[in-house]
Amino acid sequence: MRSLMIKAKGIGLSANQVGLPHRFFIAQLEGHDGKPKFYAVFNPKIKKISKETSKMEEGCLSIPETLGLVERPIEVEIEAQDSKGKKVKMRAWGLLARVFQHEMDHLDGVLFTDKATDIRHEKYLDSSI
Repeated sequence: MRSLMIKAKGIGLSANQVGLPHRFFIAQLEGHDGKPKFYAVFNPKIKKISKETSKMEEGCLSIPETLGLVERPIEVEIEAQDSKGKKVKMRAWGLLARVFQHEMDHLDGVLFTDKATDIRHEKYLDSSI
């Protein structure tokens, strides 16, 4: 899954996007030190969300060349299991919080286009077309 996500230039991928019948997702973003940080999150549940939200453009490997503005809480706390089955709590903010929410939506059968406004297709954004 990780190699598929990287090859597609994605930053998150849920198991059901690639036909796996499990409740987990992976994500990889640049950490504070500038190096990629990899996450494998199993059986996630959102425990807390911030009241403050932000709108940001999102895309999805499942719907290529499609973008839309999605409003999401800027911070989340989740409970999950790591790859060894150990319970973990994670607090995420900014882009990481957005990715976690996006991938958890996939696990619940929700696509970003179900929440997005201003949905557009990249191939039509070029004014020369």
